[in-house]
Amino acid sequence: MGPSARMTTPPNRREFIRLGGVVAVGALLPLRAAERRALTADVCVYAGNAAGIAAAVAAAREGRRVLVIEPSRWLGGMTGSGLVHIDWGRSEAAGGSAKKILKDGLNDPQYRRMFADLAKEHGVEILYEHRLASVTKDGATITSLVLDHAPPDRFGCPIAEPKIAGAVTVSARMFIDCSYEGDLMAKAGVSYTYGRESRDHYGESLAGVRPPLAVYDLDPYVKPGDPRSGLLPLLQDHTPGPIGSADKLTMGYGFRWKFTLDKNQIPIEPPVDYDPFTFEIYRRAFTQKIKIEGRRMRKLGVYEEAAGGVHTPETGNLTRSLVAPTVYGCNAAYPDGDWPTRARIWKFHQDFMRGMTHFLRTDPSVPEKLKIRAATVGFAPGQFDDTAGWPHQLYVREARRMVSSYVVTQKDMEGTTDPSDSIGLASYGVDDWPYAMHPLAGKVALQGGDYSMLYLEETHRGIYKIPYRAITPHER
Repeated sequence: MGPSARMTTPPNRREFIRLGGVVAVGALLPLRAAERRALTADVCVYAGNAAGIAAAVAAAREGRRVLVIEPSRWLGGMTGSGLVHIDWGRSEAAGGSAKKILKDGLNDPQYRRMFADLAKEHGVEILYEHRLASVTKDGATITSLVLDHAPPDRFGCPIAEPKIAGAVTVSARMFIDCSYEGDLMAKAGVSYTYGRESRDHYGESLAGVRPPLAVYDLDPYVKPGDPRSGLLPLLQDHTPGPIGSADKLTMGYGFRWKFTLDKNQIPIEPPVDYDPFTFEIYRRAFTQKIKIEGRRMRKLGVYEEAAGGVHTPETGNLTRSLVAPTVYGCNAAYPDGDWPTRARIWKFHQDFMRGMTHFLRTDPSVPEKLKIRAATVGFAPGQFDDTAGWPHQLYVREARRMVSSYVVTQKDMEGTTDPSDSIGLASYGVDDWPYAMHPLAGKVALQGGDYSMLYLEETHRGIYKIPYRAITPHER
């Protein structure tokens, strides 16, 4: 849910708990700016997603004047952009305001509306369509932010360059970064990392580079057998390091699509620059009748087969397979990237879905079952109508992570730690998705990504403490 790092001298643990710790989300007070201006608040929260605006509502309940900066036009982040089944692991680990607010049974528009109503009720102001440009500090304390006006495009994708640079300055006594990317944290000079640490870094047996999730007997080169001809489209020129070593890859991103097979649907149109050769790797798999499935591990050391697919009306989620709704590894440059880089990656995810859907509908090599599904699928109306059915939020599963005085590791998930400054509980098992799609010894491989809600201890059902030190910058 983002790095949630407080960028001033943080309140102590008791004050944090009094402020609510974790609550829920935003407001619909349209401060959509066109002119340069200065805003002030007691507390400024960067990003109006479900994890972050919780902090805004909690602070407002304590009488603070709160401003939330939301780069998009919508509240809730993933909660309200496809992820309406709350993935919190063990339900008994969720408590307080979070358990009251984050509940199953609401659809995406209902979540977005609920968050807006919450913020309005508590007088939380929202500044939409603005994103961070720079930070001003006095010593280690942030004093103000400069924001660019950068409204998303008509499909919800961030734009590469802002419409108005330096449109707004925000001054506040406290700043909280709740963005998925950790942009405020990074610009404030807080220590962070991204990618995979090695096994040795924190003593984690499950960390670092993993064996391939799957290796497919597919030639990875444009001219089969000839590396000089170049790699097929969509493959990355990547060579994994030794098992357990560190790298800078992040697990696959994507969207939580809302598909339907009903006749009442929003069409998925092909990209204007569709090139069938882009999907040659899948054509070869279908033509050669290569098994496209992958695998997953839900019990330590035990693998089970995982099916592939692109259009899953039930969850709209990824699949651990060659044939999936994303290209694993295409997001590698996102975590530390600038906005032109992120806009390109975000748009690529959308264009891949357009192109893959068209390929599955039209290419003679496609198996009949996949072709029929692609021919009848579309976006469900009533969920994201203002973006032609495209979800508002890219599923940034991981990006920057703050390196504080306490880093939550595998030891916490194994139940071998007992931090004294806990401010909440977590319970999601070890869970990741493939990190790259690359050549390997003349074949095609998916790198890692086999863990699927893997719990590491039974006594507490995988529930562990989140210490206050883990969410606040450490003093140097």
